[in-house]
Amino acid sequence: MFRLVGVLTLLMMLSAVPAHAHGAPTDPASRAFLCSPGQTTASSSPCRSAIQAGLPSKEWDNIRLPNVAGQDAARVPDGKLCSAGIAKYAGLDLPSAEWPATKLKSTAFTYRATIPHQGSFRFYVTRDGYSPTRALRWADLEQFLSVPTPPLVNGSYEFEVRLPKRTGRHVIYTVWQNTDTPDTYYSCTDVEIAAPAAAPAPAPAPVPAPAPEAKPAATATVPTSSSAAPSTSNSSPPRPVPVASTTEQPPSSTTRFGLAAVVAALGGLAVLGGIMLWRKRIL
Repeated sequence: MFRLVGVLTLLMMLSAVPAHAHGAPTDPASRAFLCSPGQTTASSSPCRSAIQAGLPSKEWDNIRLPNVAGQDAARVPDGKLCSAGIAKYAGLDLPSAEWPATKLKSTAFTYRATIPHQGSFRFYVTRDGYSPTRALRWADLEQFLSVPTPPLVNGSYEFEVRLPKRTGRHVIYTVWQNTDTPDTYYSCTDVEIAAPAAAPAPAPAPVPAPAPEAKPAATATVPTSSSAAPSTSNSSPPRPVPVASTTEQPPSSTTRFGLAAVVAALGGLAVLGGIMLWRKRIL
């Protein structure tokens, strides 16, 4: 009898112990994780408000609903996505631009599994125009990655993600749907996405060195032949045609004959003149 009472008492004590938590994003970290004990961000204004509203900060990895079966939008209402509609986590839905945000430095995401489960992950990011001061809705989200049953590495699930083109303040929304339990887990993660670095300006093209100035080629003076036509330029009078010298070209036979005839005639005139002078003296 006493043994039966002891067993019943033990069962009652075990039922009073809260259920173990199972997992949540830690890099970049979820709102619940950043509000957990030991985190410097737990003293932020939104975390203090959430804790005052009843947030069980030690159960940062237990935001889960049973039997959702992929019908997330039907089970989790707009404005309550971060809490999954669970009343004690309602402080996580507080619209505020003061939620601690992780500056994304890489595309590697880590989801810590305090109790591993088999299941698939779906990742969403807020669309352009998102404002952290407005309650989060399903229409604000765009799914960018789905990973079925990833391997567990050192107690965590690790992902290499490729975000859609975004800049500035956004929320990463993570859904972990178990296949070995009926539970689905939900998390909101605030991030700051830097603008892509501007491409460096192209280097200016090298200016080619000026080519050395070509010296004018020496121009040979060509003597004008006797048959060349006189210049028609009005700037200078026509030059006389030079006569070829005997050193340059020997006289032709006609020229030699003419010269001999002239010499002979001159000689005859001289003889005739001498004869006439002689006769004049005699007479």
